[in-house]
Amino acid sequence: MSKTLKARDHHGADSLDITIPVDAVREYDINQGDVFELEAEEQDGDVVLRYRRVYES
Repeated sequence: MSKTLKARDHHGADSLDITIPVDAVREYDINQGDVFELEAEEQDGDVVLRYRRVYES
């Protein structure tokens, strides 16, 4: 699955929000409260963000 996502302002914080598209939520049974680990790296000049679910609520 490949989707285009937009980073948005997280009100009152310096962090940003990225919304998980409904297609992925349904296909992978992602729920509010699930916890993800983030790996970030540069590959060939691109920033690659990889999320791994580490806890299912």
